[in-house]
Amino acid sequence: MSVTEEEYLKYYRPWWQMKKKEQRNREAMELNGYTEESYEEWKENDMRTELFAESMEELAEKRMLLDVLRDAMDSLLPEERELAMKVFGEEMQVSEFAKSKNESRTTVSSRKQRVLEKLRLFFEDRGFDVYK
Repeated sequence: MSVTEEEYLKYYRPWWQMKKKEQRNREAMELNGYTEESYEEWKENDMRTELFAESMEELAEKRMLLDVLRDAMDSLLPEERELAMKVFGEEMQVSEFAKSKNESRTTVSSRKQRVLEKLRLFFEDRGFDVYK
């Protein structure tokens, strides 16, 4: 298969450069006494660390917010909770939800507004600024 120099530069060169960089890293680690298996494990762990590099404070804050959201959902009546889960959580259309419940769209839309108001008051009572 023949390729033009332009194709080579566009596609093969970056790939080749990445492979050479990996080879240099592997060789440098082997010089320091690490095996190829430990290099692969290190590379995998390094990538995992980059993907999940959230600080403990961020994780604690997310957990706290999820607890507050769980409490907010628990404060709703079962039918309100179902509406919130479907319309807000699963992003189901109000008309689609109304059809599944054999209710009119305007009735469900009104209930949706009441649920939003309940949730807004719940969060405001706990000191959250809902208009951020």
